[in-house]
Amino acid sequence: MTATYNDYYDGSKLFLFLSNRIGLPIDLVNFFISQIAALCVARFFRKPLKLASPEFRHSLCLVIGLLMGYFCFGKQAVHLSVLPMLSYMLLKTVPQHLTGNIILAASMIYLSCLHLHRQIYHTANYNLDITGPLMVITQRVTSLAYSFQDNLKRKEINANSTKQTEKEACRVEKIPSPLEYFAYTLAFQTLMCGPVVFYSDYISFIEGDNGKDKNKSFGNEPSPRLAVLYKVAGSVAAALLYLSLAEKYPLNVLEELKDPTSEVSRSWSALYLLWYAYLSTLVVRCKYYHAWLLSEAICNNSGMGFNGYDNNGSPKWDKMSNIDVFGFEFAQNFRTAVSSWNKNTNAWLRVAAYERGGAAWRTARVYALSALWHGFHPGYYLTFFAGGLFTVAAKKIRAFVRPMFLESRPKKLLYDALTFVTTRVAMTYATVPFVLLHLSPSLAFYGKFYYSLHFIALGAMFLSSKSKLHGLTQNSDLSITSTFTKDVTASENKGEANGKLKLP
Repeated sequence: MTATYNDYYDGSKLFLFLSNRIGLPIDLVNFFISQIAALCVARFFRKPLKLASPEFRHSLCLVIGLLMGYFCFGKQAVHLSVLPMLSYMLLKTVPQHLTGNIILAASMIYLSCLHLHRQIYHTANYNLDITGPLMVITQRVTSLAYSFQDNLKRKEINANSTKQTEKEACRVEKIPSPLEYFAYTLAFQTLMCGPVVFYSDYISFIEGDNGKDKNKSFGNEPSPRLAVLYKVAGSVAAALLYLSLAEKYPLNVLEELKDPTSEVSRSWSALYLLWYAYLSTLVVRCKYYHAWLLSEAICNNSGMGFNGYDNNGSPKWDKMSNIDVFGFEFAQNFRTAVSSWNKNTNAWLRVAAYERGGAAWRTARVYALSALWHGFHPGYYLTFFAGGLFTVAAKKIRAFVRPMFLESRPKKLLYDALTFVTTRVAMTYATVPFVLLHLSPSLAFYGKFYYSLHFIALGAMFLSSKSKLHGLTQNSDLSITSTFTKDVTASENKGEANGKLKLP
């Protein structure tokens, strides 16, 4: 760490000695310490505070969230309060039928100003900054505003909810009190990196109704202990994998591609470059896996995230799940991969952009909002463009090619193997600019492959839909995640909604 880095960082330097000892930046050390503390404190919301008054539980969530924000961000934490205050004033004053649109515009302008400040002055000086929690808060205030604006016309649902009764109940028909509103937006369980919790889910947690299946007679609310242990173990495994690979496959090596005289540009083959890019982006994903799984464990340990029982009567604690690691890493198609990544952000984008306005510009609206929500680095926009192109192309290719491999089991196994490899290649190719951020190295990376995947995807647009000849139907609606898109049904009875750590 340089003096410039330490001088800029506003968070607590109490554990600077530990940062120097283990060789990790102080902001990441503070993030980890705050999350471990939150994991321990969360237990008190089940015992002994389970029967405490809602006001006390709201207050505790709010106070701990504010303390955690100040510990990690210092004076920057003022933004964590300013954005909710601005949104709440708008919620109280603007006409109900314009609430969501106005609060979305105001919160995105506020967030964009901070994105620009970071991009201009502090890029690469730190890993975790105030824009991360503000991205999550933006999702919370806008989803609540749209739920209030739509009221009975639409339904706000958690991306992982399974019960239709829960989906129908997730509406906001009156403006929350100040305590309820600020406790919801600053609740410590998901302040740092999500997942987004919809207001109805948060209120159910505070008031002690976590959607327990009243038709089941399992006695007391099931313990989340196994779910917490499983997610903590996954978080630790992701952190260890990150530490073991980070030095071997540093991402900044790919930045040398912009220099034609560098060894990477001159001697690396396209195949090895793709392999290195896959491993270096895996390192980045491990940071997300670590943070998201730990955040889910915090939610579960406080009693948040119970999602009923499976067919065997075992409790499910996946309502606040933001990531399906195996679903993403071993996906056989683009749709499965993106539906497993940052799931609640995808649902928020559906509520805030996909279902707004005419059907002709749905995809463009979602991509525009997702890109603006992330910031203004060119790499984000290159990734979103490639992701959207690949999603549409994959749909076309699947409709044309898949029926040819359904005649026998060996052919189907071959098809599954080919789609697995293709998905890994396409995902790596598309996401490298997202983590490189800057334009020159991103274009140099694509240039090493002569933009081949872009041209293949564009060519796929001219394929005919062979699925019609085979009597197969394809879902035609598209919904976009934090970084890409996924197919979803668009019927009124199956609306989906609900959540992001900023670790570039």
